[in-house]
Amino acid sequence: MSAPDAVINRPHPLLLDALAEAGFDATGARFTALRSGTDSLPFAAITRDGDELVVKARRAGSRSRYPTAAWASARMREAGIPAARVLWYSREACVETRCPGRPIDAEPPQPQDVDAAVRAGEVLRRLHTVGVSSFGQLDGHGIGQHSTVQGWFLALPARHVPNLVGLDLPGLLNRARLILEAGADRLPAAAPKLLHGDWVGRHLFTDGHRITGVVDLESARGGDPLAELAGWSLREPAPMTEALFAGYFAGPFPAESLLSLVLFRLRIAVSLLHFHAACDDHGMVRLRAAQIQADLEDLDHGHLTAIPRIAPDQHSSGRRRP
Repeated sequence: MSAPDAVINRPHPLLLDALAEAGFDATGARFTALRSGTDSLPFAAITRDGDELVVKARRAGSRSRYPTAAWASARMREAGIPAARVLWYSREACVETRCPGRPIDAEPPQPQDVDAAVRAGEVLRRLHTVGVSSFGQLDGHGIGQHSTVQGWFLALPARHVPNLVGLDLPGLLNRARLILEAGADRLPAAAPKLLHGDWVGRHLFTDGHRITGVVDLESARGGDPLAELAGWSLREPAPMTEALFAGYFAGPFPAESLLSLVLFRLRIAVSLLHFHAACDDHGMVRLRAAQIQADLEDLDHGHLTAIPRIAPDQHSSGRRRP
């Protein structure tokens, strides 16, 4: 979520009811629209008593993931992660605390954002000490959809992709799938850890010295921590990835994990490409295709890198992210 941009003069009754159900006086509460997500419409709320909250309403046709967010919030806070606290939820709405500070979302990244990314790496390392029982998207009890890392890894989308000039997307995706299927057995058989599931700068708040909040917990899942690092690297500029890795690891990126990192990066890029195609965002489809092509070439030649060769800051559309 980003800074508020539109005051709501006549709040929807659902927002007022959610505040009341959470135990707050909704009379005279002020709501301000925040940048919307894939599944939710979020609003900053200030009650008459001065409580600063975030109220989310489920988008029509989307899945309700608020039980997942509540479960993940509790586990993260137990581990010392400054996650937003879910105060109340139903199938249709959610009320949570509002985190202080600002999101790490500058374009281009400023020195203070790079410093915050280092702190984010330290927080992420702590998050990944939390174990879960299974892989994939978690439900409200912390149970995932897959019993093995391979089952989670190979649960690839199978949707139509557009025909774009100069791109053979079906051929590229077919080649990527073959590599992923061949590489699945090369992944380490480690126990799954709790992953945020959408660890990007705009979901992390900072006061300039520390990470003050982790938000948007609806995508929490169980998995290999390398997948979380790979996802950040595909969606943030290279200096931000270097900074996150510096905070996460005590030294250089471990060479023995490089192949797994690149395989996770390839798998996530394929998933993101399908997401952007479903949204008719052809600019982002081209970015993901370029990232997939680069990693396929590197895998062919054995020249693997922890930082992607194609980073979002190298493309004009690179900061338009899901």
